[in-house]
Amino acid sequence: MKHIVCILILFTQTTYTLSQIISYELSESWSQEQVSQLYAQYGIPESTGSINYAVDGYKILYQTPDYNGELVLCSGAMFLPAEIGCEPPILSWQHGTESNDNGAPSNVGNSYNDLIGVIAAANGYIVTMSDFIGLGEGEGIHNYMHAETEASATIDLIIYGKELAAELLGISSNNQLFLFGYSQGGHATMAAVKEIEENYSDQLSITASSPMAGPYSMSEAQRLMLENGGAYPNPGYLPYVLFSYNKIYNLYDDINDVLKPQYNDLLSMYDGTYDMWQINNVLPNNPIQIFRNDYYQEYLDNDNHPFKLALDDNDVYQFTPQSPMRLLHCSGDDNVTYENSQIAYDYFIKAGAENIELIDGGNFNHSDCAGIAILAGKVWIDTMADLCEPTNIDENIKKKKEIISHIDFLGRTVTTNIFNQNIITLYSDGSVEKKINLKF
Repeated sequence: MKHIVCILILFTQTTYTLSQIISYELSESWSQEQVSQLYAQYGIPESTGSINYAVDGYKILYQTPDYNGELVLCSGAMFLPAEIGCEPPILSWQHGTESNDNGAPSNVGNSYNDLIGVIAAANGYIVTMSDFIGLGEGEGIHNYMHAETEASATIDLIIYGKELAAELLGISSNNQLFLFGYSQGGHATMAAVKEIEENYSDQLSITASSPMAGPYSMSEAQRLMLENGGAYPNPGYLPYVLFSYNKIYNLYDDINDVLKPQYNDLLSMYDGTYDMWQINNVLPNNPIQIFRNDYYQEYLDNDNHPFKLALDDNDVYQFTPQSPMRLLHCSGDDNVTYENSQIAYDYFIKAGAENIELIDGGNFNHSDCAGIAILAGKVWIDTMADLCEPTNIDENIKKKKEIISHIDFLGRTVTTNIFNQNIITLYSDGSVEKKINLKF
């Protein structure tokens, strides 16, 4: 039965006294057998980890600072391994672009994010997922691609999720912290890593992170990709950024000065009730065509145009990571150009960062790359995670331990005689054995 507990958690002598959890709700639970069924249903390779625990999924409501420093309602999700007998690590997942509130992580039991949360918690992680401001239960348009609030919303949920798990649910963390995310989630992951290492090092220590296919260079790589005048797979992304940044940076006084008349009501489609495909269907394939010619020409001619300055403010790669980071991106990405990751990687290396890798997942588009990258990121994180051995394994998934197959870290079936190959051996009982080189 679902339950809701309202709480006020008071923190003293900390830097986060203003924020608080408002409520948590047990929304859905999964037995080990049900987790096993998810693996089978979605063709998820067992390289993602052993099914060691049942999982409880919680909807979290909390307060976090908006772009103006005022506390606003934010929602998210937390997935916990049930009856775990040790201190697990924390895994923070940052979701990709979502325009419909129903697709936000807080819609536990009905969101694609459930797969990541359930699997990781069943493996032995505490999993946190922020909706980010404006999605889920949040009010107003989502702060789309806004680095500062992506980071703060992510960090607040990590901090308060950790406290909630320990103080109210009896699950303490081992203080390992991993972050990963895809697309917008890659951008948010990078923003959160930067913020934690620069301003939260006394509270949180990042073990490793894996930003994937994110637009880290909003002002250059991603901007130029959209300005090339060609078709774009998701034209709705551009007005999403425009409306979000206008809310935050006051880009224009009147929408009529910016958009062609037929698109002046477009903002209403970003109220959280429309899917991105619905928005895409009312837009031209080349999203630049929504702009008035005079506005767009002014934008091109003016290096200090407010929209360009806002994009520049949301670049997230200009720092020196202190913790291991693996950037994952497919060179065939048709939504977020691979150059975003190359620019970030080159900057990090030039700045003297160590333990930084850039992995090209191959000539896959943005959608097809997602599964490859998320799997590879998760498996890499697993190599560093201190996961404890389970005390109870569901009898329904106990089987004679036999080798099922051997795969690499991108989920491809391989033979064991490949020289210097990272090999994952999958067993029939759900366990895995990894031969790891940490280089692809």
